[in-house]
Amino acid sequence: MRLGRILDWVSRLVTVRPWVTLAAFAVVTLILVAGSGFRAPVASNDSFLPSDSDVVRAMEEVEELFSANADVHPGFVVFRGEVLTNAGLAQMDGLLAQITSDPQISAVLPTGNPILAISPVVKQLLQTDDLGAVAQHEIDSAIDQIRGTPQLAGLLGRTVGIDTDGTTVGVATIQLREIDPDQLRAAQLRVGEISGASQGPLAVSTVTLASIEAEFQEATTDRVMPLFGLALLVIALLTFLFMRSFSDLATTLIGILVSLMWIFGVEGWLGPNALGLIGPPNALTSMVPIILIGLTVDYSIQAVSHYREQRIAGEAAVRAVRLGLRSVLVPLTLAALTTMVSLLTNLLSPVAAIGDFGVVAGLGVALSLVVMLTLVPAVRAIIDRRREARGKLAPPRPIATAIPGINRLAEALGKSVAHNATPYILAAILVTAGLGYSAMNLETDFGVRDLLPDDGQTITDLESIDAAVGGSSEIVNVLVKAEVTETRTLLNIFEMTAAFEDDLNRPRGAAGPLDASLSALITEHVTEGSPTYDPEIAAAFADATAGLRMDPGKIQQFLDLLTEKDPDGVRRVLVNDPMGVDTILLQFESNSVENAETEAMVEGVDKLWYGDDDAVRMTSPNIQTLAIAKEITFRQTEAIIITIIAALLILVVFFYVTDREPILAVIAVAPIALVLVWVLGTMALFGIPYSLITSIITALSIGIGVDYTIHVIHRYREEFTKSRNPEAAAIRTLATTGSALLGSALTTALGFGVLVLSPLRSFEQFGITAAMTIAYALIVATFLVPPAMTVWGAFRNMRLQSMVERMWDDLDVTIEETHRRHEGA
Repeated sequence: MRLGRILDWVSRLVTVRPWVTLAAFAVVTLILVAGSGFRAPVASNDSFLPSDSDVVRAMEEVEELFSANADVHPGFVVFRGEVLTNAGLAQMDGLLAQITSDPQISAVLPTGNPILAISPVVKQLLQTDDLGAVAQHEIDSAIDQIRGTPQLAGLLGRTVGIDTDGTTVGVATIQLREIDPDQLRAAQLRVGEISGASQGPLAVSTVTLASIEAEFQEATTDRVMPLFGLALLVIALLTFLFMRSFSDLATTLIGILVSLMWIFGVEGWLGPNALGLIGPPNALTSMVPIILIGLTVDYSIQAVSHYREQRIAGEAAVRAVRLGLRSVLVPLTLAALTTMVSLLTNLLSPVAAIGDFGVVAGLGVALSLVVMLTLVPAVRAIIDRRREARGKLAPPRPIATAIPGINRLAEALGKSVAHNATPYILAAILVTAGLGYSAMNLETDFGVRDLLPDDGQTITDLESIDAAVGGSSEIVNVLVKAEVTETRTLLNIFEMTAAFEDDLNRPRGAAGPLDASLSALITEHVTEGSPTYDPEIAAAFADATAGLRMDPGKIQQFLDLLTEKDPDGVRRVLVNDPMGVDTILLQFESNSVENAETEAMVEGVDKLWYGDDDAVRMTSPNIQTLAIAKEITFRQTEAIIITIIAALLILVVFFYVTDREPILAVIAVAPIALVLVWVLGTMALFGIPYSLITSIITALSIGIGVDYTIHVIHRYREEFTKSRNPEAAAIRTLATTGSALLGSALTTALGFGVLVLSPLRSFEQFGITAAMTIAYALIVATFLVPPAMTVWGAFRNMRLQSMVERMWDDLDVTIEETHRRHEGA
C-alpha cells in the first residue's frame, strides 16, 4: 500500500499541472547546461593507468629524481620511396638538420645524440656534407660497408626496411624531452609541420604523441559526431515505426537531446574546471552519448506503450497518462537502477578514467530516466487533453500491433514457451556450454592503436614501421632501488650492461645496448683512449674494486670523486642517497609492440637482476599499456561479480518488501549470467578482444539484460493477478509486452550498432558487442523468464489453494463445534 501511495503521488505530481512540470524541467535544464562551458579537453592515454601501479610510481620517480632523463618521448619521421639513393638520403639529411636547428624543437632535445637515422651514418662514412652530390655507387658502397659491420648492421635494420607493399621505408627517430607538456606538444607539432613541407623524391609523414592525440581528438569529435546523428536518425525511424505518432516521436527525440545536454553539463560541473570531483573527458566517456541514446528511447517506448494501453482500456487522456506513468515507474526505475549499479561499479577501479566513465554514464542513465518520466508524460497530457476537449483525440494505436503480424507471433511464441519450455531450456544449456568453452580462448588486449582511426595516417605509419624495422622504438626506464656501494649491486649493474651489449643475452624486445647506465658512465671515465678518460677516476675505481669483496667506503669515495668531476653525468643515472636507499637509472630503446612481447621484455630484465625482485621497476608507453591490459582483466572481472551481487540484492529487497517474493530477484538476474557467457564466447569466436572498451559491456550487460527480465516479470505479475492462470499469464505477457520489448531492443541495439561505422576499431567492436548483448538479453527474457514465471505462478496457486483448504478445514471445524454446542444446549 505504501508503494502504491508513492506511485500515485509521483504520477500526480507530473501530470496534474504539466505546465508547472515543464517549467521546472526548463529551469533544471538551464542550470545543468551551464556546466557545459566548464568541460575540459579530452585526456590522454595516461589517464587509464592505475593510480597505485608500479608503473605510475616509476614514472613519478624518474621525473622527480632524473629530470634530465625524464619523460623522453620518441617521435618518428617516416620516409617512403627510394630511401637509399643520393637524392633520398639528401632529402632525409636536410630535413633532419632543419628539424634539429629549429629553436622550438632544439629547446627540448636531450643531450647527446637525439636522432637515430641512416643518413648521418652514411654522411660520416663518406666524409661529405652534401649527400646529394655523391655518386650512387659511393652510396651503395657505404651501405655495403654498413651491412658488413656488425655494430652498424643493426642500426641499418632499425632505420631502413621494406613495407608490406614492397616500398622502401626509412625511419628517423627523434628524442624529445617533456620539460613542459605544452612545450613538448608544440615541438612535436612543429616536427610535423617541417616534415609536411619537405620537398624531394620521398613521401614524408610523422608519428608523435601530438599527432596521435590530434587524430584521436578528431576521431572522437568531428568523425564520431556524424555517428550520433546517424544513431538519432535510425532511432527516429524505428521509434516512428513503433509509435506511428509525430508528437511522440518529437517528444522522444527532444528528450534524448535534453538528456545529452544534461549529462554534458553535469560532466562539466563535476570536472576539473568546476567541482573537481572527476577528471577530464576520456575515450570512455566519449561513448556515453551513444549509450544514452540507446537507453533513453527504451524508457520512452515503455512509457508510451503503457499510456496507450490505458487509453485502449477506456481511460480519459490525463488519467491514462497518470495510470500509464504509475504502472511503468516501478519496472523502469528498477531497470535504470540496476543499469546504474553496473556502471557505478567502475568506481572501484583504481584507474581514474574508468571510474569517471562509471560516474558520467551512471548519472546519465538516471538523468535520462528523469527526463523521459517527466517530459513525455507532461507533454502527452497537455497535447491529448486539448485534443480530447476539442473532440479530435484519435483512438490510440497499440505498440503491440506496430509491426504487422508481430502480435500473433508473440502470442504463438508465448503459447509454445508456456506449454513446453523444455526444448528452449535445453537449447540454452547447449549454447551456454559451447560459448562458455569458446570464452576460455578470449584474448585480453589494449593498445594505443585501439584509440586511433583505422584509415588514419598514424595507423598507416605505425604499420609501415612495424613491417620495415620491426616496430616503433620507445625509451624504457629501469629504476633500481639498491645500495650502490654494495658489491653485489655494482657488479650486477655491470653485468646487466654487458648482457644488453650481447645479442644473445639481451632481453627480448630491447633494440640494442643500454643508452644510459652508471656502468657505461664509469667505463667512459676509466678506459684509456676514451674521450672522457680521467686517470684519477680510473685509479680510484681500481682501488675501490680491488679484491673479491669491494670496500663500501672506497666505492663511496670513488663515487664522490666521479660526481665532483662529472656532476651532470652522475645526476642522469644515479641518486646517491646517504640517508636512504640509492636509486639507479638504466635506459634502453625497445621495439616491442604487442603486450606479449612487452611482458617478455619486462621478465627478461627482471631475470638479469639477481637482487631483490621489488628493487626493479620499469616504465615506458608500452609497459603502461601492459599495465592497463592487466588491470582490465582483474578489475572488470571484479566489477561483474559486484554487479551481479548488487543487482540481486536490490531486487531481493524490492520484491521482499513489496510482495514477500525474493525468488523473483533470482528469476530476473540468473538468466543474465547466461547472457554474459554468451557475449564473452561470441567475442572469442569473432576475434573481438577483451579490451578497455569492450570490457565495459560485460558489466553493463547485467544492467541492460535485467531491464528486459524486469519488464517481463512485472507484466507477468499484472496478468497473473487478473487471471490466476499461470500459462495464460505467460501467453498474455509476451503478446502485450513482446512488441514493446522488441521495439526497445531494436532501437537500443541499432543505436549502439551505428558504432560499427566508427573509424575507431575499439568503438566498432563495442558497437558489435553491445548489439549482441541486447539481442541475447531479449532472447533469455523471452524464452527463459516466462517458463520460470509460469512455475512461480503455479506455486502461488498451489499455496493459495493450500491456504484456502486450510481455511475451509478450519471453518468446517468451527461449524461442527457450533453444531455440537447447540445440540448440547
